[in-house]
Order: sequence, then C-alpha cells, then structure tokens
Amino acid sequence: MPGPALHIKADRLSILLRIGLRLTAERDLESLLRMIIEETTTVMTAERSSLFLVDREKSEMWARIAQGVDVIELRFPVGVGIAGTVGRTGEIINIADAYGDPRFNPEFDKKTGFKTKSMLCVPMRNTQGDIIGAIQVLNKRAGSFSSEDETLLTALSSQAAVAIENADLYRRLNVLNQSLERKVEERTAELTSTNERLTILNRELEQISITDGLTQVYNRRYFMERLRQEVKRVSRYGPPASLLMLDIDHFKKVNDTYGHQAGDVVLSNVAGLIRDTLRETDLFARYGGEEFVLLATGTEQAGAFILAERLRKLIEDAVFTHGNNRIAVTISIGLGTWEASIKEDFEELIRRADSALYRAKEQGRNRYCT
Repeated sequence: MPGPALHIKADRLSILLRIGLRLTAERDLESLLRMIIEETTTVMTAERSSLFLVDREKSEMWARIAQGVDVIELRFPVGVGIAGTVGRTGEIINIADAYGDPRFNPEFDKKTGFKTKSMLCVPMRNTQGDIIGAIQVLNKRAGSFSSEDETLLTALSSQAAVAIENADLYRRLNVLNQSLERKVEERTAELTSTNERLTILNRELEQISITDGLTQVYNRRYFMERLRQEVKRVSRYGPPASLLMLDIDHFKKVNDTYGHQAGDVVLSNVAGLIRDTLRETDLFARYGGEEFVLLATGTEQAGAFILAERLRKLIEDAVFTHGNNRIAVTISIGLGTWEASIKEDFEELIRRADSALYRAKEQGRNRYCT
C-alpha cells in the first residue's frame, strides 16, 4: 500500500517536507507545540488549529488552542468532544457542520469565543503506534476539508509526534546530564566513570544539530567553535579575516506591531537574503535573538567595508510579507578585522565587532561602524 505522503500534491508535499525539517530541529517542547499549531493552521488553510496531548495518568486531554497569536490551554476527559473521541478511538473525524454532530462539545467555543463550523481531527501516534494526542483544524477558509486534507494532516501529525518524542528525549537527556553533573560533585569516588558517561552524553547532544531551527543558518555554538579555529589559523598562516556583527534595528517593534509569527518571518528572510549573497567560504550564524554574525574569511578591512555596505543596502531595499502586511527593516553592522595584536584571541575580535555595532546603533542605526 502506498504511504499517505504519496497522495499529497507536489506543492503541499514540498511544504510538508519543509515543516518536517523545521519541527525536527526544534528541541524546546513549548516552542515546538506553538510551532506545530502555527504551521498546521497555515498549511491546512484553516482559521484555527488545536493540539491535544493525552495525559494517561489523569485520563485527560491537554489542549493548546491557537487564538490569533496567543495560545490558551484547556483540559478535559478523554472521550469528551471530537478531539476526546479521536484520542480514545484513533479514528479520523471530518465534519462539515460541527454543531450538527452530537460528539461536538460547544463548551470550547464558549470558552474561546470562537464559532466552529467545519472541522478535521486526526490522531497523533508515537513510533510504537500508541495515541499520544490529536491535531484538529477548524473552519477551512474555502469549502470543507477534503480527503486530501485528511491525508496531509495525518502526515503532518506523524511528523509532529516524532518531533514531540525527540523534544521529550532531548529534555530527558538534559535532565540526565544535570543528574550526572550532580553525581560527579557528590560522589568523588565515582568521578572517572561518571565523567566518561557525561562525555558520551555531551557528544550525543552536540550531534543533535548545528543549525538554528528558525533561520536555517548555523547556530551560535557551532559558530563560536569555528571562529576559534579560524582565528588560530589566521594568526599562524594568514591572510586576515573580518568579523561582522549584524542586528535588526527596532526588531521589538516588529513583534509588537505584527506579532511574533511575523517576527519569525522577518528573521528567517533576513537570514536567507544574507546567506544567499555570501561566498561558500564565509561563515554565517544566528548569534541570538535578532543578532547575526558573519566571519568573512580572507577579507581585510577595506573589503569588509564593501561587504557591510552591500548587506546593509540589501536589507534596506527588501520588503517582507506576512499576511496582508508588508514589513521593511534595516540592520546595523559592527566590523572587526583581525590584526597581529589579536594573535589567537578570538574573543577580542568579537569584542571589537560588538563595540562597533554598539556605535552604529548610537549613531542612528542602518549603518556600519568599525
């Protein structure tokens, strides 16, 4: 029998693959659940999505319901309502008129102020086939939910279930890591064996990902290690390299005005524009929040000036779209170029670029400074 993905149109399959990559890269469960809801609403062209997790100890469904950019939480017994029925039976429920179905629980609409019309709900199953929750989409924006929608949401729910399991595994690995560290402190006699286990665990954690899940550029941890190596190489063999620290100006205003989902779109698109204009030898990463770093190898200060102005102009000229909103932003850039006095002190190079970025912001933003 062909898998469910084979019955999805190519364009939606491409979207599904992109979502899968983004979900599996997210390790924080709270962020992951929000991401699943937001992506599901978008790809299913629905007005709202809800995600339900089964709490087997309490025989409850834990619901996170998307409401605009906010998310509210509800708990209810397994078996109650459409999602509760799916959580108990594992069936797919697709109804065009929610209030005409006796299984529908109107209490959810009363609590959220939402008017449910059509709805599609599918179970989420873990790799062992057990039901761990359900995903539900409400009010398709055009018509009713189709059989292809059922296939697409089922495939998406499988990706979500794997991502949730991975996030939970990551959490448990971190808990184990902390536990091992406490044992090292408490049990000096077991220091050697505990350190060996901790080293193995840390190595596994390091391999999970070197890429920032939202922007798909390198993450800060990987960048810092590569920067240290590159500065050591430059100090021994040359030629110089330049470090650029880039910060999106007034990014908080974007989030406050258009919402955090729009902020994510801006972050992702700014990163993509910059990444696509760089050389293969350049190293570009998300440093944190709305800040990025770029190591331009083999680039002296004069070349760094040209590069910084090109990137500044690139972002200034760009317009990003989220829904009906057209969003324009600018960036400020701080430059630091390696020189002999720095030797192998890569942190000094960071300090110089960071100080230059601070000056660029002091002087009015949308500029570069050295």
